[in-house]
Amino acid sequence: MESKRLTTVFIALTVTASAVGCSLKKSGADGAGILNVSPRSIIFEWQELYAQKLNEFMTSDKFSEVAQGGLEESRFDLYDLDGDGTPELLISADNQHKTQCEIFTVSDGQVVSSGSFGEYGSFTYYPDFKMIKDEYSGAGFVIGKFMTFDGDGFKEYFSYSDNSGSASKGASIKHEINGQSLTLPEYDEAMNVYRNTRTITIGRKYTFGTASIDYALHCSESWGAVLTPTEKKLFTEQLRNSLEVATELDKDASFEFCDLTGDDVPELIVSEGSSTKDSCRIYYISNNVLLELNGKYGYKGKLYYDNEQHVFYTMGGSTGNACWSLTSNDISSFSVSRSHMECGRKFILNEENITASMQ
Repeated sequence: MESKRLTTVFIALTVTASAVGCSLKKSGADGAGILNVSPRSIIFEWQELYAQKLNEFMTSDKFSEVAQGGLEESRFDLYDLDGDGTPELLISADNQHKTQCEIFTVSDGQVVSSGSFGEYGSFTYYPDFKMIKDEYSGAGFVIGKFMTFDGDGFKEYFSYSDNSGSASKGASIKHEINGQSLTLPEYDEAMNVYRNTRTITIGRKYTFGTASIDYALHCSESWGAVLTPTEKKLFTEQLRNSLEVATELDKDASFEFCDLTGDDVPELIVSEGSSTKDSCRIYYISNNVLLELNGKYGYKGKLYYDNEQHVFYTMGGSTGNACWSLTSNDISSFSVSRSHMECGRKFILNEENITASMQ
């Protein structure tokens, strides 16, 4: 079996984002002689439609290619919000406090707007309920609503408000759901269903570089369709093992498939959690054996990846600013390109997502 050769560089990052690269040789067929198929061979109607929408946004006055004035550049994301098999396109102009994330979907062969939500260019999503939380917090109060999404757009599921934080100022305290006043125990009982449910933050995964757009549209949503039966079996076993560990440790683990070498065969990234002490583990298959890349990578359970130069990197944490490569590329003078992405926390690690990721 072949182990991956890892190149590591510790760097002082002075750019908006940083990246790393690694070199790795993997087998091209499973035990039954089934060859890997390129994810780019999987064609969906939404790919070209979203490419057109992204190009349209890039020509608008909302688009920022580089960070300016303390704000990060424009980014986008893909996520299937209603579970119908077609991802929605999420566009984030920047990460300013008041910036919402625009959501688009495909209907009758057209890209249509489904509204804008969130702040800082992203929003909180509840996968278990397929709902978005749209919340605003002020001095001593919070108001918000949960929105469900179907093919026709978003619909308000319920609204809530609470001004408990104003108690010290002598305000009349109210806890309301759908405009109905509740006692604090009643309010907490209703809200705890959602407070105790895992969420993800989406909207700012990919930059608008050519390579990152290509990867997002033509690779990121197709891995389950091109993995061989052997790869699916091995990755499923590892994900279930990781889930067992995460459950024992009560960690909010996540995972994602990502091609870290540009060879159209993905690596598996398992995020241990989202705390400052959490890292990512990276797995790959060679000669029909699942192997783990030595070490832990990332900070707060996520990595950054340069899609153009095939370098993954981290900022902060125990390794500081460092980049790695599984390719033979020289990364000693690495400088991030315009094509980079966050990776590691796309899917909550649970049995439902393990099964779905293999389809």
